[in-house]
Amino acid sequence: MLTAAIGTQPRVTETAVGIRVEADLPAGLTEAEHAAVLAALATADHFGHTLTRTAEFVWAEISREATVTTTDSPDAAYRDLLAHTTTCGACRAGAVCPTAAKLVRTWRETRG
Repeated sequence: MLTAAIGTQPRVTETAVGIRVEADLPAGLTEAEHAAVLAALATADHFGHTLTRTAEFVWAEISREATVTTTDSPDAAYRDLLAHTTTCGACRAGAVCPTAAKLVRTWRETRG
């Protein structure tokens, strides 16, 4: 989803606590691309936007705990969402996907 929205491959880093994804933001994102970036970020445990004099990028962090635990409902919902967005052609192309929207809602509801 993020790659399709910004047109470049994000940087992915494994950390002790999870996975960190960073993506440079190109100038002049359309409203649809901006919405796709926000939708992609919303699937992470933590996310943000960094702006410096020389760079502008978004970042997202996915907790290793959320991807390992198998008994909690929020974790199962998160895994369902992640599995869908990594395999769905619409999600990978940055298009609006009703299934992904439903899975995001379900995941947020189970997190409390």
